[in-house]
Amino acid sequence: MGFRFQKRIKIAPGVRLNINKSGVSTSLGRRGASVTVGKRVVRANVGIPGTGISYSEQLTSKRPRRSATRTAPVTKPAFSAKAKEVEAYTSYIDMLLSIHVETVQPVDWESIFQEYLDELAEYGSNAEVARRKLEKFQPTWFDRLCRREEAKRRALSEELNKAAEQDRIVLSEKRAMSEQASLVLAGDESAWLEALLAHHAFDTIEQFGNTVHAQFRNSELAVYVELGDEEVVPAEVLSLTAKGNLSRKKMGKTNYYSLYQDYVCSCILGAGRNVLAILPAEQVLIHVYDRSQADEPPVKGCIVSVRIRREELSGVLFELQDSSRTIETFEHHMNHLKTKGFRLVEELE
Repeated sequence: MGFRFQKRIKIAPGVRLNINKSGVSTSLGRRGASVTVGKRVVRANVGIPGTGISYSEQLTSKRPRRSATRTAPVTKPAFSAKAKEVEAYTSYIDMLLSIHVETVQPVDWESIFQEYLDELAEYGSNAEVARRKLEKFQPTWFDRLCRREEAKRRALSEELNKAAEQDRIVLSEKRAMSEQASLVLAGDESAWLEALLAHHAFDTIEQFGNTVHAQFRNSELAVYVELGDEEVVPAEVLSLTAKGNLSRKKMGKTNYYSLYQDYVCSCILGAGRNVLAILPAEQVLIHVYDRSQADEPPVKGCIVSVRIRREELSGVLFELQDSSRTIETFEHHMNHLKTKGFRLVEELE
């Protein structure tokens, strides 16, 4: 007959730590109804105090769970630093030429204005979900065993209060949007300018160091773009040689000024598309200011002036068309020389 060792330590009401030679387990519950959680087994114990009658049932299998077979990750050959530099250069050129491709989400001011908010004020969506959870709550036997039924109800009630507060914030924001929508639809100039700021109409253009602002001139919306440093457009060409070496050459004048023109026109198209996506305007006037590259010394002034009408944008495949040629299909003033760059032009009236 072997020796047996067992010791029980009370940690908290209803919680005991069992120590024996086979290991350590934890018992949860009161006398007559408890659950024992061991290293590999979970067992439910039920008994009638004072009678010696009890019943025990194993809830989990003793068989240890098999760990998932792990395969070694497939590693791809690392690119050289030179290849990565060329890849980054190519991606940057693509980004300069595709500012106009991705635009902000169109704003449906009619739907915003017509949204029925009285129902939202009475039945907030977040509070309704939390309320249903509280109404459907049914404590399990384990909740009753551990006396945590009331704690769970309090947690659900607190969740309902937070959801109701969240609904109040959403309702307040929607009411503000509804008021702005009514002003935008009425053609209020201040509301139009605020909408352009709120929906970040010019963020993509400004990330290249450009300055953009909008204002009304003779009751027509005009956007003014002041270009930043010319070094935004690279003057070099990076490529890899057949042996994998990095080649860095000065870009030819024709290619450089063509790239610069496409970059400027991409900014114009991006600004125009965003404005017409956000506002119910039928047209927008865009002026671009920079140093005239074709003059010696360069003079600061307007280098491109374009009026973009909503009807002219329909059917244009911006992903496939050259941005400079697209600008030429609109009413515009632009004087660009292939080997010298931009000359100053007069603004459209």
